[in-house]
Amino acid sequence: MRSTRIGVGLTAAALAVALGASACSSSKSSPAPKAAPKATVNDINPVPRSQLKQGGTLTWPLDQFSTQWNYNEADGPESSTAAVVQALLPSFFHFDAGGAPSANTDYLTGEPTVSTVGGKQTVTYELNPKAKWSDGTPITEADFAAQWKALNGANSAYNVASTTGYSQISNVAAGKSPEEVVVTFSSNFADWKSLFAPLYPASTNSTPDAFNKGWLNKIPVTAGPFKFQAFNATDKTVTVVRDPNWWGDPAILDSIVFKTVDIAATADAFASGEVDWFDIGPSATDYKKSVGVKGAKIRVAGGPNFRHMTLNAQSQMLSDVRVRQAVAEAVDRTAIAKSDLAGLPWPDKPLGNHFFVNNQNGYVDNSAAVGKYDPNAAKQLLDQAGWTQGSGQYRTKDGKTLELKLVIPDGVPVSANEGTLMQHFLAAVGIKLDIDAVNSDDFFDKYVNPGQFDITVFSWIGNDFPVSSNASIYQNPQGTNIFQNFARTGSAQIDGMLTKAQADLDPKQAIADANAADAAIWQEAGVIPFYQRPDFVAEKANLANFGAFGFADTVYQNIGFTQ
Repeated sequence: MRSTRIGVGLTAAALAVALGASACSSSKSSPAPKAAPKATVNDINPVPRSQLKQGGTLTWPLDQFSTQWNYNEADGPESSTAAVVQALLPSFFHFDAGGAPSANTDYLTGEPTVSTVGGKQTVTYELNPKAKWSDGTPITEADFAAQWKALNGANSAYNVASTTGYSQISNVAAGKSPEEVVVTFSSNFADWKSLFAPLYPASTNSTPDAFNKGWLNKIPVTAGPFKFQAFNATDKTVTVVRDPNWWGDPAILDSIVFKTVDIAATADAFASGEVDWFDIGPSATDYKKSVGVKGAKIRVAGGPNFRHMTLNAQSQMLSDVRVRQAVAEAVDRTAIAKSDLAGLPWPDKPLGNHFFVNNQNGYVDNSAAVGKYDPNAAKQLLDQAGWTQGSGQYRTKDGKTLELKLVIPDGVPVSANEGTLMQHFLAAVGIKLDIDAVNSDDFFDKYVNPGQFDITVFSWIGNDFPVSSNASIYQNPQGTNIFQNFARTGSAQIDGMLTKAQADLDPKQAIADANAADAAIWQEAGVIPFYQRPDFVAEKANLANFGAFGFADTVYQNIGFTQ
């Protein structure tokens, strides 16, 4: 599974705090902890299934009401989509708090075997013969083969979010039976466990039209502990219910109602009981509100998520890499971290890596000059690019003002806060920044995906495969398919480095190669990380097997309420 994007986050801290941090690297707020929680622990209130109340409904807030429910389609990888489809579709591995994988025996009979056949990496899956789609069709090799063919990049009519891993597969075939799946790779792919997650039925991947449009505003087939029940466009809800035909441990809950809630109103919705939990993220205001809610519990972990800004290299004003680097060096990332995180028990350290977060094995700060706050260097880069500072406030070139548009979702205080800070920092080097707050439901589909912005800010929500899950964010676009590369930057050199890092079967070498690729990505100045996003969750204290997951996955059938 690849990284997902989320436009929500936090509330604004005082601008004065941030500007003070920029000037003197200190503030009057309480000192932040030096480090995030270890990457081997999480906080989900684990309770045995037998001790949970049977039944009940969990009301789960979403940041937007999605329309594309094919997670593998270019418009699919959003947190709101992922939250729903993960309850409904197959994934073949579970991950513990430290991110260690184990076979999901609801779909597999045991751990897949890895071998070398004819010099090629080969993975053999033994499927659980009980596993079937909601239409009664067994889950077989045919589903794997169809997904590989749709996502391997061979047919550009499939509007895919990523070809990572699938493009390295040379063949998918049945073994001794349709339930034995043999996947052969043309070149080594270390993160093979990230593939086929989620798996869609062969019918979804059978034609480009079925792939691109077959799951628009509908969820036609499922194969999980829950099944789809209904959309309510008026209330902006998606309801899933326990599937009586599920062959594994039955879901504890009767149903989950995924409810779209205005971002700025989510904390109040939790306090009033409208929703049963919510992602606080780095919002000091929401954190304080949640602490005061009777019967609430704050859960904390340090997951693979980060806040950032993306610069659109296809924008006329940002096509020159020197201008993008100037923007990056003009923005004080430390000040933004201090402002966004002020009042929270979370380290306000800038993030210097696109693949590994601060508390993760493999983390190295590769940001170099591009990630360093240096307004004078930024001015020099702009001079070199031909943008001159005359008597006016802003720089000009060929009669045009260096004016950029920052697109943010409305009702997200963190984005507004970051925009205000960025306006200040960029004006200091002669760049005018306009802020356009758009409808949050349209933010990705109508603005970010089609490139209708110069700069934008949001969070990337990662997983246990730091390189392969993020590769599509940085791989070179192919024609009109940008994958998840909203910066629209890249090079053949970076693609080669990413491929090498993903092919390394030696973990130490894979980390070294990922960091080499990261250093090159920094120089492109397309995605500029701000900081590791806090994994803060407020939930009802009696909600079990749910919370701040960190690097673990969600086992939906085990979610429930204590007696």
